[in-house]
Amino acid sequence: MSEVLTILTLTSIWISLLMGLLTLSGAVSFWLPKSRQKITVGSLPYYPLITLVVPAHNEELVIKQTISAILNLNYPHNKLEILLYADNCTDETAEMMRKTVLEESVHDQKIRVVERSGNGGKAGVLNDALKIATGKYIGVYDADAVPEKNALYFLVKKILEKPNRYKAAFGRNKTRNAQHNFLTKCINQEIVVTQRIQH
Repeated sequence: MSEVLTILTLTSIWISLLMGLLTLSGAVSFWLPKSRQKITVGSLPYYPLITLVVPAHNEELVIKQTISAILNLNYPHNKLEILLYADNCTDETAEMMRKTVLEESVHDQKIRVVERSGNGGKAGVLNDALKIATGKYIGVYDADAVPEKNALYFLVKKILEKPNRYKAAFGRNKTRNAQHNFLTKCINQEIVVTQRIQH
């Protein structure tokens, strides 16, 4: 019996190593040619209305940076509906949302700050947002996310390539404070390995 278990254990170890090597080699062969391509940002065939939902629970320290990044996305302001949810907050998240919107938004942007006291956490926020969203597509950014300027543009561009087939798109996460200390370097490395290579 112990010999059988030893053989099974060794076999499973070698299979997992081979799977890891296969994934890594495939990711590298895909990434190397793409890393040399220059990406251009042109006009889209059309710009569908997008509802962006930001669920936030006690995020007063980071929400300003997130809202600023969303307001500066390379996407027409009149084609964005932004729903900022202060979900059961006990800090100044809602006040920081309102202050940032007043300071940085332009007059034709559709932005709504919603103070929510229901249950369900993030899932509850998204269910509530679905009831009032008017966009053709819905995007979700975490309260501590800082999307790059062209992030939404590339997501919409991908969907518009085959709108009858593509119903959803997702982007990669990056650690914004990757060089801050040893822990953030480790977190960044985990994200690079588990997300980028697997995707």
